[in-house]
Amino acid sequence: MTFKLGSLKEYFTAPLCPSAVIQVSSTYISAIQVDAKERQVKRHLVLDLPAGLIGPRFDRSNISQPAALADILKNGLKGFFLSGKKVACLVPEACVKVFILAFDFLPASESEREKIILWRAKKQMPILPQDVRLSYDLRTSSSSIKVLAALARTPVVKEYEDLLAGLGLEIGVLTVPTLSLLNLLHGENQSDALAVNIEDDSLALAAVAGGEPALYRMKMFAPEPGDIPDSSLRIETIIKEIENTAHFIEDHEKRQVRSLWIRSGLRKDRRDILEALRAALPLDVHLVEASRAFGLAREARGFLAPLVGQIPNRRKDSR
Repeated sequence: MTFKLGSLKEYFTAPLCPSAVIQVSSTYISAIQVDAKERQVKRHLVLDLPAGLIGPRFDRSNISQPAALADILKNGLKGFFLSGKKVACLVPEACVKVFILAFDFLPASESEREKIILWRAKKQMPILPQDVRLSYDLRTSSSSIKVLAALARTPVVKEYEDLLAGLGLEIGVLTVPTLSLLNLLHGENQSDALAVNIEDDSLALAAVAGGEPALYRMKMFAPEPGDIPDSSLRIETIIKEIENTAHFIEDHEKRQVRSLWIRSGLRKDRRDILEALRAALPLDVHLVEASRAFGLAREARGFLAPLVGQIPNRRKDSR
């Protein structure tokens, strides 16, 4: 069965439309309130965060001052009238390990599948913690079984669960922004594509080859949270990682990445990065944007794209 981009919505997403989607990054929190019936954005916000409040990492605590962060979010959400308690939460890419794995065979037993997937993941990680949580989905094609697996440490996940629980909200879906961006790519022109999410402290890339997920990569711009690189170094790193990923897809998947879809969570330098990528790379470079049908202003359509990607069954033109 051919893997179509539209069906990426099935990865780590709930069957029902969430009442709200919240993204937490190291420098801001963004949120949208969703009209579940109309599949539209009713309200949205972006809250700047003080430096050091969020330090995304897989292997350590992420939230340094939970009470202060809860107060910021509570005040920001005052105008949101949430009809349901379950929300979707996009957490920083750095606190989740994402793998796209190919198998010739997987057992029917859920426990045996998990053992094999964890064994494969462990080969790509120096240490696999005992308290790791595994979430995965799989898709069978004519040639293999593709597994998209996400691993996170229980104490780290609990930090985000507790943050929203303090506001009377429950996380129904927890994922990372880049996987959500893939839900906004549709059609044959995006069957060999690369989605890139740029934040102040990190870069994440998700490649699709032949309509199937092929590779996920994440890179921190600096070794420690809060260390923000200058613009030229950031652009240089982004170009290098995109080139390396495109070469990997060509070598291992025998496919050529044809289009590049960029979403920037930066407060400045967004246009400079886009123009630099267009000048440096032999690819069709586009901005990932939510559809105009959601009623968002042009700037918000790009910045809030990962959140809108969690709203199901919107297949309209995103221009």
